[in-house]
Amino acid sequence: MAKVEHVVANGARIPSLGFGTYGMRRSEMLRIIPIAIQAGFRHFDTAQMYQNESELGECVEHSGIARREFFVTTKVWVSNYRPSMFAPSVEESLHRLRTDYIDLLLLHWPSAVIPLSDQLGEMSRLVAQGKVRHIGVSNFNAALVEQATRISKTPLATNQFEYHPFLRQTTVLDATRQTGMAVTAYCGMAVGPGV
Repeated sequence: MAKVEHVVANGARIPSLGFGTYGMRRSEMLRIIPIAIQAGFRHFDTAQMYQNESELGECVEHSGIARREFFVTTKVWVSNYRPSMFAPSVEESLHRLRTDYIDLLLLHWPSAVIPLSDQLGEMSRLVAQGKVRHIGVSNFNAALVEQATRISKTPLATNQFEYHPFLRQTTVLDATRQTGMAVTAYCGMAVGPGV
């Protein structure tokens, strides 16, 4: 794999190419992730909801490559946004990932149940504690991007959302870039019928 370029946004240096693990179960993870690492991937994206953080942690640990060479992104699931559950859920993610820090922690989806200020406050506390290096959001529309940027005490590094030739997302794309955040595209090749 050729040397990967990086995107720099609000203090974060994010490898521009990442390996997503959505929908991958244990057998697939243990077979494919080592191949991806051998091919040169160092940025891996998982989430609490994917239920494969443990497998990613296992593969990174057994790779023989120093943890600092990897960039690990994970996402807090909406059922863990309540302040009493947020930090403990991230502690569980750290344990599953076999690491003492997460490079990039995202809010997985917007939620109107718990105030956004509480969600972002919990993330900022984790950054202050050194358990998370950078924070961001996922699936936020233009209005929520503006609101989150205004509220967050810690600069937001990215907004991750579906973006590909069949879904241009111009409004969200522009709003995200205007805040200085990076755009992280998922389903970059779209999803075909029957997938």
